[in-house]
Amino acid sequence: MSTICAHDAPAWQHQAWLANDVDEHAAHLRGWHQRYDQLTAGGFLGRLDELTIESAQVFREQTSQALRQRCDIRPDAVWCGITDRHDGSRIDGRLVGDGGVMVCGGAGHFELVSPAGHDILGVVVDRDRLLAHAAAIQVEIDGARLDPPAWLLPAAERRRRAQAKLRAVLALAPHAAPDMDPPPLAQHTAPHTGGVAGPPVGDWARLELTLLDAVVDLLAHADEPVEGRCNAAARRRLVQQVHEWLETHPDIVPSVPQLCERLHVSRRTLQYAFEAETAMSPVAYLRSIRLNGVRRLLRQGAVGSTSVRDAAAAWGFWNLSQFACDYRQQFGERPSETLQRSGASGFRPRVDRPATA
Repeated sequence: MSTICAHDAPAWQHQAWLANDVDEHAAHLRGWHQRYDQLTAGGFLGRLDELTIESAQVFREQTSQALRQRCDIRPDAVWCGITDRHDGSRIDGRLVGDGGVMVCGGAGHFELVSPAGHDILGVVVDRDRLLAHAAAIQVEIDGARLDPPAWLLPAAERRRRAQAKLRAVLALAPHAAPDMDPPPLAQHTAPHTGGVAGPPVGDWARLELTLLDAVVDLLAHADEPVEGRCNAAARRRLVQQVHEWLETHPDIVPSVPQLCERLHVSRRTLQYAFEAETAMSPVAYLRSIRLNGVRRLLRQGAVGSTSVRDAAAAWGFWNLSQFACDYRQQFGERPSETLQRSGASGFRPRVDRPATA
């Protein structure tokens, strides 16, 4: 892991990070509580470029492996996510359509399954400030669209315009002077659009208004996708039930027939639910989640107080040779190397230790 750059000033903060550990990468984004599970095999590389301006935030996140992302933002905020290309991302079990924009508002939390090579622009703005800004420029935003997490389909030109604005703001951040302070907040809360001149504002206040303009432009002119929420919600509940069972019985590895019997569903229904929500089979997906559980135990532990055998057993891996092979294929290193690095690194991932029945 390395810091590419980090700037701090009263009105703004900019940082850029590289990380080769998925937990370190997830921890870098300010103001979020996140937990990532790596779903595909190979070494991980993540890059984050982030700028925070007053109550707004914009970032670009790039990740090399497919991930399950459980994300929490502050409940008074609105998040929009725009992928660089149509990549098959899923938000709360719903496949994002080509040209779609992901949104999360009042719920405050969402789950994203992102593919390998994921490249996304994200923007977070204060909800009340967004609605006030929209009202001031006489644009109506349907607050119901912001909750629960979903994806919307704006016009292609509006999506491209928002991408261009977000990229421009991020491109400016590393080259800006740290003494560029905006005036007091009261001086730059008036409406601002590209064609309407507002009162004088500072440079960083203009950037914040640019972000608000981009989000208003997306949300006020976006269609609700035809695909209904109910089917996705049913699939997600089924997958979530499997997760809940796994977290309370981490050392027991159920077969697909056992899961079907416990959940009272057919094998076809279970298979379809996992493929629709995660793009993986139940067996492959749960093995990845369990391997991530072992990795967190190893990263949390210290040499001499944690053993590879104990960490593997805690998540139901009893055949150590097969476990070592699966682990190295998943993460690109041996479990002993992960444990060894935990003693030298100051980073400690948050670990929800598996409960025993």
